Amino acid sequence: MGKRKTYTEKEIAVRVGARIRKLREIQHITQTKLAEDIGIRAGPLGWIEKGKHLPSGRVLYRIAKRLNVKIDDLFHEQDLWETMQAKGKDGDASFLLPPVCDSKKAADAEAVKLAHIACQATAQAALDLESLCGVPHCSDMPTHQPFAATEAGAECMAGSVRRSLGVGDAIIRDYIELLEDAGALAVFADMPLECASFSGYGLSSRKVFIFLNARYKKCVELNLYRMAFELGRILWSLQKDREEAGSAKLAAGAEELDEIGFARRFATHFLMPAAALTKIVGRLGLTPDNWTWELLLMVKKRFGVSARHLAVRLHELGLTHCPKRSRNAAQYCFLDEITAFEAAHGAGAEPDALRARFIMNRRLSELVLVAGRQPAGKPKKLAAAKRILRQSGIKLEA
Repeated sequence: MGKRKTYTEKEIAVRVGARIRKLREIQHITQTKLAEDIGIRAGPLGWIEKGKHLPSGRVLYRIAKRLNVKIDDLFHEQDLWETMQAKGKDGDASFLLPPVCDSKKAADAEAVKLAHIACQATAQAALDLESLCGVPHCSDMPTHQPFAATEAGAECMAGSVRRSLGVGDAIIRDYIELLEDAGALAVFADMPLECASFSGYGLSSRKVFIFLNARYKKCVELNLYRMAFELGRILWSLQKDREEAGSAKLAAGAEELDEIGFARRFATHFLMPAAALTKIVGRLGLTPDNWTWELLLMVKKRFGVSARHLAVRLHELGLTHCPKRSRNAAQYCFLDEITAFEAAHGAGAEPDALRARFIMNRRLSELVLVAGRQPAGKPKKLAAAKRILRQSGIKLEA
């Protein structure tokens, strides 16, 4: 008969098993795959994760190596993500907004929660890296500017942010690099397919964080839209904080937008300023009646947006004419072509998609390299931040 486990041994086995499972799920590794990689069957690994069995030192070593952690990390009372989240509470803790899943498919709530936790910890790790590099935690954007959460407010804030970035109404393709040069941080991270992005900000510095789904790294139009959408969510959330403090003012007759509504309108004004779009159309000599599908695709490439987003924007600015709209208020020019393309190629498919790809996690990679070369650097803090990034599925540039 085997030796009966003491209460302490049982508690350790449960803690280690739960930690292994959490690490595995955050990194989107199946139980079968992890078992195969470490040379055991899925059944015994399942018992380990349930806390029914404490693995041998050899198996623990293989698990830790595969999950990019030290063996000691599997035994800690508090996991690394909770530690990173708690570190900044007295200083500049990062705060991530609740996730928004646009997909019609039901999202895996547990997977979304784990991705949210990993992104929260990544935000704090990024702040630690900036501290090691001597970089101030701030973003050069008008996040403190009050506004009304209305259509006019969305347009006003889109213009203010563009002016703060030094681009005015100019047509820009790489907004992610532009935002990072202004002190924001854009991170491509592993997320469930139904969740395209997260966002948040520093509680005291208003440091802006935008997390994009690494699985959609080739979808340039989607990433640009989600980047602008999440920036709109951050601005809306900060404004609501101000309103709770007693500074809420809404113009008479103006319709107040909710978080999603405001974020969508902000993204539209930010990516396709009315002045820029009107100027381009005017220089092409296009009238509302002489647009073609090929012309729509050419113009959409200038702005880096989806064909549907551009078609809707052209219609609301009165730059296109749709005869069918007199019979159906939901119609707009090229709706039939866009719908037919998606039916043939799948929902979310983009006609004549942009081929350019973003360089993923460029700023994070630069911070890691610079932190490693600081003469008075703190190797333990740097190692901890890098370990968090690895565990959270953040891939850095070589």
